[in-house]
Amino acid sequence: MSVFRPVVLSALLTSVAMGHAAAVPQAAPVAEPTAEYVNKGSRPATIAATLASHGLPSLQGKWYFAGPFDNPNGEGFETAYPPEKGVDLKATYPGKDGKKVAWEEFKGFTPGKVTNLMKFPGVKTNAAVYLYHAFESPSAFKLPLSFGSDDTLTVFFNGKRLVHENHSRGAAPDQDLAEADVKVGKNELLIKVCQGAGEWELYVSAADLPKGVVPETIRKRLERDFPPAAVVAGINQNATGEGKFYKVSTIPLPADCVLEVGGLGFRPDGKLLACTRRGEVWMVENPTSDSLSDVKVTKYAGGLHEALGLFVQDNDTVFVVQRPELTKIVEKGGVPSEFSTVCDKWGVSGDYHEFAFGPARDKAGNMFVTLNVGFGGGHQAKAPWRGWCVKVSPDGKMEPYAYGLRSPNGVNFSPDGELFYCDNQGEWVATNKMHHIKPGKFYGHQAGLRWVKDSPFAGKVPDKVPSGIRYDGVDKNGNQTDTYPDFDPPCVWFPYGRMGKSASEPVWDTTGGKFGPFTGQAFVGDQTNSCVMRVALEKVNGVYQGACFPFRSGLQCGVNRLCFAPDGSLMVGQTNRGWGSLGGKPYGLQRIAFEGKDPFDIHHVTLTKDGFDLVFTKPVNPDSIGAKAASVSSFTYIYKSDYGCPETDTRAEKVGKAKLSADGKTLSVPVDGLKKGRVFEIRLDGLTTADGEKVLHPEAYYTLNELVK
Repeated sequence: MSVFRPVVLSALLTSVAMGHAAAVPQAAPVAEPTAEYVNKGSRPATIAATLASHGLPSLQGKWYFAGPFDNPNGEGFETAYPPEKGVDLKATYPGKDGKKVAWEEFKGFTPGKVTNLMKFPGVKTNAAVYLYHAFESPSAFKLPLSFGSDDTLTVFFNGKRLVHENHSRGAAPDQDLAEADVKVGKNELLIKVCQGAGEWELYVSAADLPKGVVPETIRKRLERDFPPAAVVAGINQNATGEGKFYKVSTIPLPADCVLEVGGLGFRPDGKLLACTRRGEVWMVENPTSDSLSDVKVTKYAGGLHEALGLFVQDNDTVFVVQRPELTKIVEKGGVPSEFSTVCDKWGVSGDYHEFAFGPARDKAGNMFVTLNVGFGGGHQAKAPWRGWCVKVSPDGKMEPYAYGLRSPNGVNFSPDGELFYCDNQGEWVATNKMHHIKPGKFYGHQAGLRWVKDSPFAGKVPDKVPSGIRYDGVDKNGNQTDTYPDFDPPCVWFPYGRMGKSASEPVWDTTGGKFGPFTGQAFVGDQTNSCVMRVALEKVNGVYQGACFPFRSGLQCGVNRLCFAPDGSLMVGQTNRGWGSLGGKPYGLQRIAFEGKDPFDIHHVTLTKDGFDLVFTKPVNPDSIGAKAASVSSFTYIYKSDYGCPETDTRAEKVGKAKLSADGKTLSVPVDGLKKGRVFEIRLDGLTTADGEKVLHPEAYYTLNELVK
């Protein structure tokens, strides 16, 4: 068996001038590369160590900084200071307030970690700094790079600008991604970060192992051990590409505001209310203003118990779901002064995992609350109605509505008045999923079955549901039995890791185009991966099913709640305490705004009798369709009591020749042997528009519950 052994990297460039000759001290000889996969316990560290084992540059080594330069009113972002015209590590420049600045070694700068840039005594605001790193490479290849910044970010590689994003945010990994064309010999990386006020930070690392120079078997081991958070199938999914179409801004919070968001809702007067896990309600005035200085955040109410959802009725009334009850808060004279219990008929045992979510309200005024089961060990539904969705009438009477829920973090109505919730992976739940809730129906988690005897459904449903059954009806011997788990399947499965790890509340785009081309579709946040996903549903034989897609990654913290604003932008409420998330921030509030230009993306997927129709937001260039425009694979899950389930019976599907519609917007992809109970992963290869724009997210995951008759 042959082993790939690249040329030894004999020296690292520690002092190089961009466009200028400079004496370069030689590094000590490095050890012979071993061309191995080196697991260091995290994705960035593993990438760096594995690159080094192949004799390839990994951004390790000396880094330099020069600054501060001036950034009055954010003007430094577009100002090309001298380092952008050529780096000379011996040069000095006129800096902020007329002071001279020079290049200094940035000791302690560590690629793969968020680094504090506050290196300058007395300088805290309105400044810019440059960072510089140079290296040699024994070969030419494309190196994926990951960046995060507080605030703006501009990146040059070998004199070519790769990233130019005018952000206002906290720094976190994978906020902006780019691909560097590494050449043989000297390579130079120059980064500019502009600061307004507050924290000033930078994150940089290699984002992936490069194709072509690292064996595919090693690259797959990395993806298996550390699934990429902001990248699933390539550089086109990066936050930089997404940022061209959907801009993220961060709402500034006062020092005493710990905004661990549990619920969001707009009042008719345009003010945003946010309830928190700490039992508070905060009011945000002017949350959609382009000038963050106009935003005002004040405490509205307190003294609640872990508020994880709210519903705004009008300017004076808001309903909040606490752990033990549904509460009505009424404002009088501009002050929330009346707190009354609407319903407290569900149980609480003291188990920390007994969360309560909602409320979603129907047109008749009924409110729906979803109740978490307890965590692990013993019985997970010790208290009444845990693992259920309950219906609360306008007069406060509670009625058990549906059951079999595990961790239903968010429940909402679609524009058609249908009720949906998202559940989280765990016992009886193979991976995150989205269900259409109907009265009296069971949704898989068996803990709540103990309360059926006290419900309107007593005697109508079994006390136990058989397990160990595959969702595609195939038995342990591989025979098709058409015996399926005895409950309504999810309308969408979210493949674990690739489409988040902790799904939160679904919300529907009813903005009429203010949020781009996806009106009528659902958006779902993910708490662990700090991203927003998109869902396009259809009905086949009266059953909901459809596809999920990546949408916006690189957010600062776990996404727990979403709420559309009157101007059509999307407010994103965040928290990570106890649950963990990407992004580096413990809580916060961000806003995603459509920039006015549609991305080239898969709009939705429709099932046909012999395959799938992929409908795009823009016409596809027929010349970009090769012999294999799309690849399709599929897998299923097993219904069982284990915590989660790996993808089962993954296989490549036989795909026929794709056909493009006359208007260029629909690509029909024939697939042999479609089967219900499976998730079909569709990946595109090389499709572009006539002007060369690539598909922003070249993959879709379609959950097939019913075949077209």
